[in-house]
Parts: sequence; structure tokens; C-alpha cells
Amino acid sequence: MVWYHMARPWTCIWVIALVVCASFLYLNFTAMHEQEQPFNAMQWRSLSHEARLNDPGCVRGGMALFLSNNHSLAGMPQAAVMELLGEADTVLPNQFHFSLGQCHWDWRYSSLVVIFKDGKVSQASIAYPASDF
Repeated sequence: MVWYHMARPWTCIWVIALVVCASFLYLNFTAMHEQEQPFNAMQWRSLSHEARLNDPGCVRGGMALFLSNNHSLAGMPQAAVMELLGEADTVLPNQFHFSLGQCHWDWRYSSLVVIFKDGKVSQASIAYPASDF
């Protein structure tokens, strides 16, 4: 009977450890593994077609991380965003989606999603998986 009562805490500890490890692995594999790199408008535009190819890799992911992390587009009007980033791959009401390539472990496409409020950028973030492909 004593052994049974001692085994229960160890079982709970093992279950918790397993859940923590599984969560870590899931987050590690689904996270974007691209290094942030400074935004370069000419390079961004030149990689537009390549980002939509069959197996492009994460061709614009580093620049998208820079734009998202540094809030570089915040408050920018729609016309200025189009001038800077070029034509969006998908245009929805109050949203532009720009393809980045395959930026996650399972080869699904990611996109930079720019959300507008009152005609100006309110948010820019990376969507995974990209819903527009």
C-alpha cells in the first residue's frame, strides 16, 4: 500500500515532464527557423515570384520578421505599403498577404499579413500556414 502512494507522485511527475517535452518539441518544430535580416525593398520585390514556387525555402522570411518585430509598417497608408512591398499575393478587405515561401518545418507556405484600420497599417504579422495559397 505504501508503494502505491509513492508511485502516484512519480507518475504525475513523468506525465508533466512528458507534456512539457512534447510542448517544447511542437513549438520548436512549428516555429519559424529563419534569422531576422534587415529589410531591403529591392530584394523583397525581386523574390516575389520565387516565394511562390514549388519548393522555394523561406526566401523572404527574414525580412518579414524584421518588418513584424520592429513595427516598421505601423501607421503606414495602404498606398505606401504597396509602393514599398509591391503587389500583394492576396488582397482581402483591410488585409494584404505577401508570400514568404516555406518558413516552417512541414513545408507549408507562410505569409506576411498586413492588417489595415482606417486605411493605415494597424498590424503586421506572419501567418502560418498561409491561408491564401
